[in-house]
Amino acid sequence: MRDKKLNQDSGHMAGGVSRRRFLETAAAGAAFTLGGLPVGIGRAQTASTVRFGLSSFPPNLHPYEYTGTAALSVKLTLHRGLLSYDANGNLRPELAEEWSQPDASTYRFSLRPGAVFHDGSPVEAEDVRWSFEWIAAEESTAHLRADFQAIEAIEIEDAQTLTVRLSEPSVTFAQTLASGYAPVVSRNSVAPDFIGAGPFTLGQVERGQSITVEKAPEFVREGVPVVDRIFFNAMPDENLRTAALASGDVDIIEYVSTHNMQPIEDADGTHVASVNGPFMYLVFNTTEGPTADPRVRRAIGYAIDRDALNAFGFTGMGNTIDGLPVHPNDAYDPSLVSERLVYDPERARALLAEAGAENITLELLSTAQYPQHNDTALVVQQSLAQIGISVNMNLPDWATRISEGNEGRYHIGVNGTSGAYNDPDSISTWLGGGQSPSYNRPWGYGNPRVDELLQQARQEVDTGARAELYAEIERIFIEEDLPLLPLLWRPQAYGVQDSVHDFQPLPGFLVFQTALALDGVSLG
Repeated sequence: MRDKKLNQDSGHMAGGVSRRRFLETAAAGAAFTLGGLPVGIGRAQTASTVRFGLSSFPPNLHPYEYTGTAALSVKLTLHRGLLSYDANGNLRPELAEEWSQPDASTYRFSLRPGAVFHDGSPVEAEDVRWSFEWIAAEESTAHLRADFQAIEAIEIEDAQTLTVRLSEPSVTFAQTLASGYAPVVSRNSVAPDFIGAGPFTLGQVERGQSITVEKAPEFVREGVPVVDRIFFNAMPDENLRTAALASGDVDIIEYVSTHNMQPIEDADGTHVASVNGPFMYLVFNTTEGPTADPRVRRAIGYAIDRDALNAFGFTGMGNTIDGLPVHPNDAYDPSLVSERLVYDPERARALLAEAGAENITLELLSTAQYPQHNDTALVVQQSLAQIGISVNMNLPDWATRISEGNEGRYHIGVNGTSGAYNDPDSISTWLGGGQSPSYNRPWGYGNPRVDELLQQARQEVDTGARAELYAEIERIFIEEDLPLLPLLWRPQAYGVQDSVHDFQPLPGFLVFQTALALDGVSLG
């Protein structure tokens, strides 16, 4: 054992991802070894296969819906958009070869010659328009629907060139296009079976167990992917994932808890790759039950002992949040707002008394599948007991937690997430109105004044002026509405074999898109 120090940085098929194929192919059972890995996917695999231990089996592979990071990891191998990110978190062209911004509300794109979908058809400007219109449609379930409704027109010059005109200026639209939830799919797709243009194609699926993706024969970027396939093995038990890494049965595992980070780093042959990018938070049902009263929500905000949570659930490796969940940025200055979300049980009790909500019982939705979610739920339950609130815990598996959250079946929901990009505008994902219901958003929340301020900040190019706008949003957030409660930044950690090269988490909020790096990963 060597001495290492943990390095943590604060019906239609046609080659597409068919839902029918995803479910029917998954019907066949797999033979398992004692280690939980299908026979033939252990150490005997060739060096051209990366074995990835997922924390859960994806609920679906719909490219535009938000269904968690494990699902996104698979989807990012199958789909790509016009833009993407490099290893340092900088924007880069993807299916677009070049792009420019003639003015604050106009974006022009030239597509890469030779880019093709998995059915062999070329990626053309009409496919881009079809994809963007699908995302923005009124009945769309797309995670970024509200962002794409800002598109006023899409003008096609020829098969390889298009211009996107927005109804208003936006300093973040290019980052929206680089999101993993904004891929370009073939206009021949029949929802929910979308034909992608990613570096890998969908291979064998064992329902509830594993997904294999195979190297796309005609991926447009030269030299990638490096490996022939990736085998995603669903291993919900973190101890099983960690043991599989230690035994050499997998190459990469996700969602390493802080309790397991140092042992993996200390062991010979493995290391931890981690960044403090995501945050833990609570979402509230703002339309039903006691949490419909903002005074109750604010009372909960002052009742949670974040330091206790950090010590208990994250071995002190997190960083507490006392305002909006925004990483350090020139356009966000927390010192502009004096009121902060601090631990103050007496103030919490006073707010409950004012609301006439003493001795209430709340329903809390979380999951026992992820330690950070389970531990957060326990600390919340204990903290609220100190101010006279009883909490009934609902801790189902991850897929059930998503479905119940999407239906607003809770008073409080425990979540961990990351923004779409490293800009304060990411808070629009949780605070902006007109969006599809999602388990990661507060249920039923909307405030026209907040929407107006978000819109102004998105249009403003001066960082000082943007900071003032976000300060006003933060004042409303803390002192009036509090539809969600940020708790702390937490590590997002991967356990990695030393034989894996060029795998590094993306920085900040982009960490959930780390699977972008899989097209360049090699073994040896």
